[in-house]
Amino acid sequence: MKDLADHLFDILENSVKAGATEVKIILGIKDSLFFCKIEDNGMGIKDKDVTDPFVTSRKTRKVGLGLPLLKKAAEGTGGSLRIFNLEKGGACLEFKIDIAHIDAKPFGDITRTFVDAIYSWPGVDFEIFINIENSKKTPVLNSKKIKNIVNQYEMQQKKIRDFIYQSIDQELKKIGIDNQFGRL
Repeated sequence: MKDLADHLFDILENSVKAGATEVKIILGIKDSLFFCKIEDNGMGIKDKDVTDPFVTSRKTRKVGLGLPLLKKAAEGTGGSLRIFNLEKGGACLEFKIDIAHIDAKPFGDITRTFVDAIYSWPGVDFEIFINIENSKKTPVLNSKKIKNIVNQYEMQQKKIRDFIYQSIDQELKKIGIDNQFGRL
């Protein structure tokens, strides 16, 4: 995976494959530390070490590289990766990456990743938040609210898709996710 957007899409896909119907994403940057927290209401994590490439829930092949590669990307910059089950059900994944580190991957188009997820899995409700420097969680987008306002046909219109993209992109720029490596 060449950038963080690829990793994010992989994590979101894991949530969907685990049966999640609700996914909450929180992103932020403090100093040079990018952090991401993703919670879902899927079936949770059954295997102890999901960052082992030979521990996978896949049926087609016995290797899963998404989480091991994310762990390597995070730890390679002095960051971290934590994955655990939530008490209320579902799973939580948190990772931190020092974006000032020479080995940090670029962000990629994180906004496009979120838009693609919303359109790829219309049965899943996505809530996206950013943490501004004062640690206040600010809502960016709630796909359930959008789906309550516009019907399925309207959701497919370019102007709605562009509106969703621009809404997310504008908020991500507030925390520095408009540049390849954010604010350094």
